[in-house]
Amino acid sequence: MKKSLLILAAAIFFVGAAAAEKTIESPYSFEYREIAQKLQGPSAPFEKDGCIVFSAELGPRYVGIAFDFENYQIIHPFMRKSTYDQNGDHMKTWYFYILEDLPQADKIYYRMIIDGLWTTDSLNPQQYYDTKTGIHLSELTIQRKGNAALRTGAVREGSATHFVYRGKSGQKVRLAGTFTKWDSWIYELKETAAGFYELDLPLPSGTYYYVYYIGVDRFPDATNHDRAWTEDGRPISKIVVK
Repeated sequence: MKKSLLILAAAIFFVGAAAAEKTIESPYSFEYREIAQKLQGPSAPFEKDGCIVFSAELGPRYVGIAFDFENYQIIHPFMRKSTYDQNGDHMKTWYFYILEDLPQADKIYYRMIIDGLWTTDSLNPQQYYDTKTGIHLSELTIQRKGNAALRTGAVREGSATHFVYRGKSGQKVRLAGTFTKWDSWIYELKETAAGFYELDLPLPSGTYYYVYYIGVDRFPDATNHDRAWTEDGRPISKIVVK
């Protein structure tokens, strides 16, 4: 009788464990998993199904990437992938990172972090030299196939200048600039879609400088690469309204 109870308890445990396992959701989207599964080796960055794939050769112990639209404040680690032939023999191993949430910009600037050293992407021949900071950046043009209707930030639309910020949902994004005497409490962008914030201002013709605020943190417009710097070296965005 005790043996039967033990067998029944074991059966219940494994059924319960299986049921619990089914409820675990992958932290990666279906598109991410599909792209990662089909990768065959390191290459120059490329777009696939609304994502961008970055890769690096095997060798370093750690590879990461940081983007301009996050002000290089977040380092995203690469993952390692291996491929095998039909006999199960190892073919190659390399690093990759898939960017899913693309910024509302025509270009992406980024830097690689390899074993603690900041550098450009050796697999991407496109580079940009920032004369203000003296830093070489890797550059990537976003094709946006099928997304021509997406708008970027700080552009003239009719009689108004249209500002756009893309980030996490539920934030309070404020705008400050020379047109507010750098007061960040006059204008707040409205969240028109999840993580997509917009504001229209009827600015007269002229040259303006501005930044966004979230809380006490200030940062330039990641979708606008026309930059200037304050006297204390902080970057600000520039826009010419005609």
